[in-house]
Amino acid sequence: MNMEIKNPKLSIVICNYNTEKLLKDTLSSIYKYTKNLDFEIIVVDDGSNDGSVIMVKKYFPKVKIHKNVINLGYSKSCNIGTKLTKADYVLQLNSDVNFTKYTDMNSLIKFMDEHPNVGISGCKIVKTDGSLDLPCRHALPTIGNSFFQPFGLYKLFPNIKSINYYMTYLSENKITKVGGLGAFMLLRRNLIKEIGYLDERFFIYCEDTDYCHRAIKGGWDLYYFPKIQVKHMHGGTTNNFKIKALFIFHKGIFLYYKKHYSDQNFFLLNFIVYLGIFVRLIMFATIEFLKVSLIKLNKTRQF
Repeated sequence: MNMEIKNPKLSIVICNYNTEKLLKDTLSSIYKYTKNLDFEIIVVDDGSNDGSVIMVKKYFPKVKIHKNVINLGYSKSCNIGTKLTKADYVLQLNSDVNFTKYTDMNSLIKFMDEHPNVGISGCKIVKTDGSLDLPCRHALPTIGNSFFQPFGLYKLFPNIKSINYYMTYLSENKITKVGGLGAFMLLRRNLIKEIGYLDERFFIYCEDTDYCHRAIKGGWDLYYFPKIQVKHMHGGTTNNFKIKALFIFHKGIFLYYKKHYSDQNFFLLNFIVYLGIFVRLIMFATIEFLKVSLIKLNKTRQF
């Protein structure tokens, strides 16, 4: 039976596509570590065939679940879930992000209550080895920092802010105003009312960066709040189709640049950027293809 909370302070939206075990771990962690706070959880399932919906209904009867017949993509599904929320704060959370004993949502909500111009907040996200998951805070993408980001080229000049997309020149334990967040984004209700929902042209990838860009353009502040911490398991949906995911990711980069920068730049620069995106795609797809081929070859040799 779904025991609905009438006036939650926090709504948590999780999109799922064939990540049953990860989703179960995430939901378990939320209920374990969220104390003294009225909250609701909305899971939007994108046509999974792995038993995710059955698992949620069996083990988490308080969770609202919306099942899509087909995979609509992250942006559309997240928007569906967000439109079902009731709280003043909406947390858009990846299905492979676990709460920990350091995840005190009350402190983050208090921070946003005390800073009304903060439209979106993120937190410190660590990987399974305990190191910082760099995309959890970053600058707005530019041609400069996007060029130096692949292969960690920004590490050659870490203190030059204009080319350091991941802002590694800052302490990972400092509350910081940033240009973008991901995997864990706490949105203010008034922000959603003002700028709307995720752009559904982004199937998955770059939709969060686009949303952060729109928030900043609308006069809102974005903050990285490392006083709370979650763990990113990195075993989500796109792990199952990495080469296809690369194509979708680079399509997202193309859409993001076209939407926010192409009108500001002259034709030749746009052509160079689009060519660069294409070359980057071919390069990373080739690397991934070789990795897969080597794994298959090694398995064959074992027999």
